[in-house]
Amino acid sequence: MMTTQPTPPCLMPDPAISDLTQEQRIREEERARIARDLHDELGAQLVGIGMALGQLQEQLKAEGNTGPALGQANYAGQLLKQAHQSMDQIIDDLRPPIVEFGLVDALAWQCRQVTRQSGLRCTLESPSALPLQDEFVVVSLLRIAREALNNAVRHAQAGQIVVKIELADSRLTMTIADDGTGFDPQAAPAGRHGLLNMRQRARALGATLTLERPAEGGSTIALRMPVAP
Repeated sequence: MMTTQPTPPCLMPDPAISDLTQEQRIREEERARIARDLHDELGAQLVGIGMALGQLQEQLKAEGNTGPALGQANYAGQLLKQAHQSMDQIIDDLRPPIVEFGLVDALAWQCRQVTRQSGLRCTLESPSALPLQDEFVVVSLLRIAREALNNAVRHAQAGQIVVKIELADSRLTMTIADDGTGFDPQAAPAGRHGLLNMRQRARALGATLTLERPAEGGSTIALRMPVAP
């Protein structure tokens, strides 16, 4: 007897936001194309420069030239390393490679980055896997989480941050909560703290984004997005 597998949840269509969604998708596709070009073309050129520079350094050493020429070659090697790092950062900003592994892995990696770079304890509470197949959705949620995390690190004076994902009743909820000084959501200017970008990305997903100030202190950004069974 043949059995059918359940269809993974997907975004519920909403004609009211279709134009915005399409615009955001086109932007993400263009960012992904630029990121690929940088990786494939500029990345290959930097590797070639590195190989040629390595040969030059070895030749200078073999000839006993340990003076200014070798020093300049070594300095060029440092600049090349910085160029690689800058390229990797630009590619990550354009299209984070981690999104290929899904939302859970992407958010877990982002939390580790926050802890490593800021020293704040950042943890993820989530199901081990989420049935989100659309890379546009994963990228958008990751970008919203990144903005919220950056705001918490810069402004909240927090000791820890918790990112939480829940999927229930045909709705995905993502919250980013910190134990910092908090703020008044009503007084937060729309154009500050990246709120405008986060809200626009949320709208493109058919989601709502709210800023909350829990009674116990701190602040919470909550995104609620409908999914279809």
